[in-house]
Amino acid sequence: MQPDWIAPEDEARTIALYKRVNGTTGPIARTRAHWLTRLIARLLASSTWRRRNGRPQRDVAAMAEHWRRIFGLEKYWTLERVENDTAYAEIRFPCSLEGTGDVRACHRLMEYDRALLRKMGGDLVVLRSRADPSVTGGCKVAIRMKGDARTDLVPAHENPGPAPSA
Repeated sequence: MQPDWIAPEDEARTIALYKRVNGTTGPIARTRAHWLTRLIARLLASSTWRRRNGRPQRDVAAMAEHWRRIFGLEKYWTLERVENDTAYAEIRFPCSLEGTGDVRACHRLMEYDRALLRKMGGDLVVLRSRADPSVTGGCKVAIRMKGDARTDLVPAHENPGPAPSA
């Protein structure tokens, strides 16, 4: 289902824009100037939040759907399940860091998504990153309400071993 803010003929332009942004910020995230990635991500998230009528959400299911809607290309952002106040999703959008092995750069690049979810009242954790060459398919992420004290989710950039399955 296409959101109301994007006409079907604009989908190609939206994809091209996201690829340009990812293609610029991804490589920057791998350099000593990686702090620029955070700055750019937060500015873009604030702009997106205003332009696409972002709103705080009351639960993780609504938050995950709102996050998908804000991006607008829902075929690339799949909500897999919601259980135990945690939404699990997969991101299949093309990424400039795929297969690089630089999972820390992925963490920095995902600041855009984390910034959007903070505005909604939540937190995002990347569980499996396609930057890890052993990961196939999409990146796996989890969404929880901000302030959730559980520590059972292991972020991909903190996992010393192979990428965990979600």
